[in-house]
Amino acid sequence: MKNIDTFFDNNGRARIRDAVSEAESHTSAEIVPVLTDCSGRYDRAEDLFGFFFAIVSLAFCWINFQDVITDGAWQTQQAPNLQLGLAIIILVLVLGFVVGTFVVGRIGWLRRLFCSRREMEACLREKAIQAFQMHRVSKTKEATGVIILISSFEHMVYVLGDAEISKHFNNEDFVEVKDTIVEGFRKGQHADGLVEGIRLCGQKLKKHCPLQPGDENELCNDLRIWKQFS
Repeated sequence: MKNIDTFFDNNGRARIRDAVSEAESHTSAEIVPVLTDCSGRYDRAEDLFGFFFAIVSLAFCWINFQDVITDGAWQTQQAPNLQLGLAIIILVLVLGFVVGTFVVGRIGWLRRLFCSRREMEACLREKAIQAFQMHRVSKTKEATGVIILISSFEHMVYVLGDAEISKHFNNEDFVEVKDTIVEGFRKGQHADGLVEGIRLCGQKLKKHCPLQPGDENELCNDLRIWKQFS
């Protein structure tokens, strides 16, 4: 799992803070960017790979260490000369499962292969709701808080707005914003992608939530880092 603390240096964080300030100068919305390493535990993915690795391990041991002729001739014998007993076979399966779950838990791309997109999207939405509550985005006077959640493991972004924002937008209305951020992260240009995504988000929000007279900055403009795995 990548260390998300390394994604942004001090200059990158300052650029993100300035981008939020600039976007909010055109809209009454309060934009809160949050970066997390992972949105779910995905224990099922670990179990699936552990089971798969256990079967592969057993097949490898059977072919290489079990004294069984595989061309069919052994079927004429009264009993094959098996070298691996039941206890060894069970041990191979258990160790294979344990090693498999350990390995897949530390290799993100391999773990994602055993996670369905629907599962990841559901976890992402749940994480966005949790972040929305944890960072007090619902505490703005006019219910104009907006959270942009970037989840590193899933390579996904979720945009969630408070009541006033939700009248006009939902997550699917921010496809361009999300794609821009994801593409920046994919290229390793984390700050560039997030800064541009925040700018696009501000442009979209100002159409329905323009800046109001006397509007004040109610939420900190800094990027929040939320680590599930330390």
